[in-house]
Amino acid sequence: LTVFLSYAVKYGELGLDLPFTPNAPVALAMVLGIPGLTAFNFYQKSQADGAGFPNLMGDNALSMDDVKKYGVSGTLAYVLTELAFWAVAFPVASTALYQTTGHWPDVVNDTVDRAAVIGFIFAGANIARALVPLRLGAALALAPWVDENIINREETSQ
Repeated sequence: LTVFLSYAVKYGELGLDLPFTPNAPVALAMVLGIPGLTAFNFYQKSQADGAGFPNLMGDNALSMDDVKKYGVSGTLAYVLTELAFWAVAFPVASTALYQTTGHWPDVVNDTVDRAAVIGFIFAGANIARALVPLRLGAALALAPWVDENIINREETSQ
């Protein structure tokens, strides 16, 4: 099916003027079609099995509930890991733009640079979604330190 569709796209554009003329319904079908078919496929599989979506990480996967077990300390630790990600994301995106274009981004005056940096950050955030268990693990590892050094700071100093 993939080979057929690739062939149709490659040589079909020679016979049709479709890719060269703006057409909102076709663009919407191209953007939403494959994700819609994939979601429908998973929906059908979940209804046939009688269960929801499968847990790809197994039954022992980390979740936000594990972080919430630590209460305020766990939640604050998760917030700190997210802040660390975003504090790193902008410099990494700026460096990536510098490496690809040869100039540092001017996000204040140049909308193209601003859009490029936001695009790099968006791509990095999507890649980071695959690392959610690592981020949750970092929050779990950080929770006791947050509890001792931030939340209960006055109690330990007495």
